[in-house]
Amino acid sequence: MTLLRSSLRPYGTSIFTAMSQQATRQQAVNLAQGAPDFGPPAALLAAADEAVRRGGHQYSMSIGVPALRQAIAADLLRRYRRQVDPETEVTVTAGASEAIWCAALGLLEPGDEAIVLEPCYEQYPPTVTAAGATVRYVPCDFPEFRLDPERLAEAFNPRTRLVFLNTPWNPAGRVLREPELTLIGELAEKYDAYLVSDETYEHLTFDGVEHLPVAEVAACRDRTVTISSVSKTFSATGWRVGWAVAPPALTAALRAVKQFVTFAPATPLQLATAVMVTDAPASGYYELLRAQYAQRRAVLRDYLQRTPLTLADNEGTFFLLGRCTDDDVEYCTELIHSRGVAAIPASRFYADPQRGRGLVRFAFCKRLDTLRLAGDRLTAGG
Repeated sequence: MTLLRSSLRPYGTSIFTAMSQQATRQQAVNLAQGAPDFGPPAALLAAADEAVRRGGHQYSMSIGVPALRQAIAADLLRRYRRQVDPETEVTVTAGASEAIWCAALGLLEPGDEAIVLEPCYEQYPPTVTAAGATVRYVPCDFPEFRLDPERLAEAFNPRTRLVFLNTPWNPAGRVLREPELTLIGELAEKYDAYLVSDETYEHLTFDGVEHLPVAEVAACRDRTVTISSVSKTFSATGWRVGWAVAPPALTAALRAVKQFVTFAPATPLQLATAVMVTDAPASGYYELLRAQYAQRRAVLRDYLQRTPLTLADNEGTFFLLGRCTDDDVEYCTELIHSRGVAAIPASRFYADPQRGRGLVRFAFCKRLDTLRLAGDRLTAGG
């Protein structure tokens, strides 16, 4: 660590890595990391097999294979009546993570500020720091995680360049609403800032709550980089195929960085993703996905409600967030050793861990028998 750039040292080892390593050593049921313990849909695997056999084993264009960019554009038009140009507004990346990284590196200057809503996915702050910019946090409080307009307005200033959004929101489980997004967009316009919207859980919303793409809000439309991927939607976190959709000027900035990072994701996997994105709506895949995850959520929530944890509502994502009465790091460590279940101490999603003290995140992107095994262990002994 002494050789690591000093500004990045405070971030340490990813909490996902640390907890997963503990879970493996103790043979615990891993509800810490948001990776399914089941495979992608058969249609995606068949498309991948076909793509591998037909060829396509060399570099694609750095911005992504045309078939996938066209499929993403057609999908946006079909679902939201949003017209984007696959040549100048859609970029394929190595997962959502690379899209986030390239947006930050392409748009931030040293001395700029980027606003991050807390609790936040742990990648956003170090990405900002690596770009030489400063993170300005806007805390949102358990259990509702409502966005306080005053806190938000106070965070904006002439140095604000980016605002990172995540909707549906990991780990809060909320879906941001139009009034909140309108306020964010109006403030961004006032201070000439841009929005990086991580919408990787866009198809995982529940109880009649619908995902509203940030770029569909009038105040945000011309200032938003929208990011998604195959990871959560198609249960293929290891494929590392994602995409960013943005107006041409924002896309150009992102692409200028992207060409020097991975250059391009795996070509056959891009081709397979194009087939799945095209065929999924007509097959009823998204409705089935949502129903299956609603069942998984119900199973895990039922078990957690029988523990001393206080649960927050979940409108989207595949995470449930609860509060314990102890220090969450100690709680999660003890949970692994005494119950054989791994969870994430969610204070790590805050710049000041005291703001998230006691919060614990559980992933329900697991087989039903996995969730029941974890639940039985969590509730054993009353």
